[in-house]
Amino acid sequence: MKAVGLGLVAGAVLLHPLHAQVRDTMRVRARDTISIRPKDSVTIVVPARGDSISRDSLAKGDTVKKKPVKRDSIQAPTIHSEQPGEIDIGRRLHWSRDSILATGALTVADLLDKVQGLSTIRAGWISSPAVAAYMGDVRHVRVFLDGIELEALDPRAYGQLDLTQINLWSAEDATVEQGPEEVRVYLRTMRVVNTTPFTRTDVSTGDQQSNLYRGYFGERFENGVALQFGAQQYGTTPPSSLGSSSDQLGLMARVGWAKKNWSFDANMNRISRHRGEIFGLELGDSIRSVESSRNTSYLRGGYGDPDSSPYWAQATAVSSSYGYTGVRTVPTTGLTTAADSALAVASLDTSKYQTQYIAAGGLVRGPLRASLTQRVFIAGGKYIESAAWRGSFTTDRLSVSAFSQGKSADSLEQSDVTARLSPLSWIALFGSAGRSSDRTIRDSSFSANYVRAQAGLRIHNLWLIGGVLRRDSVRLTAPTIFDSSFTARHEPAVTAVTASVRGQLYRLLNVDLSAVKWNDTTGFYRPRYQTRSELFLQSNFLKRFPSNDFGLKASIVHEYRSAMRFPVGTADVNPGIGYRTISSLLEIRILSATISWQFRNVLGERYFQVPSFVLPRQTNFYGVRWEFTN
Repeated sequence: MKAVGLGLVAGAVLLHPLHAQVRDTMRVRARDTISIRPKDSVTIVVPARGDSISRDSLAKGDTVKKKPVKRDSIQAPTIHSEQPGEIDIGRRLHWSRDSILATGALTVADLLDKVQGLSTIRAGWISSPAVAAYMGDVRHVRVFLDGIELEALDPRAYGQLDLTQINLWSAEDATVEQGPEEVRVYLRTMRVVNTTPFTRTDVSTGDQQSNLYRGYFGERFENGVALQFGAQQYGTTPPSSLGSSSDQLGLMARVGWAKKNWSFDANMNRISRHRGEIFGLELGDSIRSVESSRNTSYLRGGYGDPDSSPYWAQATAVSSSYGYTGVRTVPTTGLTTAADSALAVASLDTSKYQTQYIAAGGLVRGPLRASLTQRVFIAGGKYIESAAWRGSFTTDRLSVSAFSQGKSADSLEQSDVTARLSPLSWIALFGSAGRSSDRTIRDSSFSANYVRAQAGLRIHNLWLIGGVLRRDSVRLTAPTIFDSSFTARHEPAVTAVTASVRGQLYRLLNVDLSAVKWNDTTGFYRPRYQTRSELFLQSNFLKRFPSNDFGLKASIVHEYRSAMRFPVGTADVNPGIGYRTISSLLEIRILSATISWQFRNVLGERYFQVPSFVLPRQTNFYGVRWEFTN
């Protein structure tokens, strides 16, 4: 009984501390330590020093400190290249990272369809070559990636850049600048500023056994280091009568560092493709299969931001290469420029290599911007120096911009001046004049003056715009990337009348309509009549979803082109056919996931843009994009 009594006494003494230990241990689990608030904590009675209970493992477990939560922070962005502003009436051809994908564009050619006076030329679905002719000339469209002028290194393309061989999916933003003499596309690679890792995955599928996958990861660290990498892979198989299967892999990677105004980074972009043979309707017409890779890598350092810093400067060293494996042939025609001679005279089973060095700097002072860029191209033991300058003054009432570039790798020299005047908020006048010259040829047919003018009237939020395009007589470059029998032709001066309707049509319904009519009937590499009309609804419905967890875009696009003429040899003309197509796009965003469905050529039009090479009939392409933080 005495032992029992002593046991009851000991139990009564120890009951409270032991009960506190067990109760606290059960509640404070590892996964709950972050969510416990100070007011919910339990007071733990710790026995006096020397008590045997203080050495118990359960008591020691109560002294473990909670793991601190890592807070997200925003780091200084890594440097990016200069982006020109556009002063067109009623719109700006600029897309952010999200809006690029929301257009349904899979290649750069898809974005260029919106440019008035420009005609994209394709020979099939996404794996086929694609170029763009501005006023009938394929040499007057240039693409810049992070300030690097992308050259056509593929000898088989005869100096023409294939617009499908550019990583559009990895762009942070895209801007299309329509000058009077040429169209310039500026792409800037995606950046990350948050220390919380960011991931994006895209999965799409559709007709012609098309499957596309994308993945992207980016993270910034507290010390300013940036790490990014991503990939896109697609495969497609057309009907056997039109060609064989194709696939393409795009890669990007960046390692960089940025603190305050200073930034350094190393970037790699790569396109590897296997393009199957593309068959034409006529016997013997085909675009041969190709396996190739294109790499563009650079090291860059800079100070300031070209978009906002009072002063900025950057220097870039670029390495570009093209590797080809295929039929061994040596091109002997179409070599008209120094770049052609330097890059296109070796056998096709060898690699091509080009380096480019760029130094750029400028200033931003309120509405005033100015910059100067010096480029050096080195290839085939030769080099070309090209200087460019740009200036702009932009206000609501008056905007003026000027651009000039000396002889580039394509031997062309470009310059233009543009102005927009808005004396009243509902009236706008626009004028642009430019000149293009081939500095390696004395013949005046390689130099021409260009004019673009518009006048706009705004009714509520809708702009009604009329204008003209004019080009002097020139010698047009043939799109021999599709057929080496196409020939360059001299063409007299031409003028086009243009019309546009842009803006809000009714409530959430918007319109973007463009039409062009040339004054001749015998022009080459451009249709006489061309229209593109888009009706679209786009809103996040913030009144209904104030947390911005929902978004919707629905559009329908009608395109019409009259026949395009493709000269062959010295006299023959291979006529195209006119066509009209209707396409639709639907995008639904819920939280950070977007469901996308585009239906191209709804009416099943049988048509082609390059004679003999039929474009896809009805094509569904749908998928989901998902962004999340880790």
